Amino acid sequence: MTRHDRWSRWAAVALVAVAAGCGGAQTGAQYDVLRPPDERTATTWIVKAFRREKLAVESGRKIQIGANASVVADVSASDKPWSVVWLRADEQQELKGKLPKPPPGVADGALWVHRGVGDDADERMLILLEQNYEYDPDPRGDKGVVRSVQEVEARTVRDVTDFLVRAKAGEIE
Repeated sequence: MTRHDRWSRWAAVALVAVAAGCGGAQTGAQYDVLRPPDERTATTWIVKAFRREKLAVESGRKIQIGANASVVADVSASDKPWSVVWLRADEQQELKGKLPKPPPGVADGALWVHRGVGDDADERMLILLEQNYEYDPDPRGDKGVVRSVQEVEARTVRDVTDFLVRAKAGEIE
């Protein structure tokens, strides 16, 4: 093989490599699509807040919220009437008309605390709606990160901690 043939072959390979890398605008995966964390992950974050406040936890506490309606708390303080309910979209549909509408500002960070009824009148529940805790699972999109999963975790822990601190201080009615 002559020197000229080697040079031509090398140039052709280089040209193919460059052409492959210049494919124009990429139409890959959709970015900036928000989604809530799964319930197991959210529950782990909620437990973290309870433990930071030195509270023993339990799960599965059933709390009456109306004449014929109840919810099952995801996390509760073992020896206190404080619980957190993480409501998925399907659970929100099931409870439509049984729970009052969330107060204004819940999507922006206001806490939604609800009281049990009947035998559970002493129970206080922080209700967290999953759609208010969505994150951007792939932060490479054109719009940038709307919220990272770390930010959503921090917000969840902060909201639960705020609820527990206020409950300990007797500020939750």
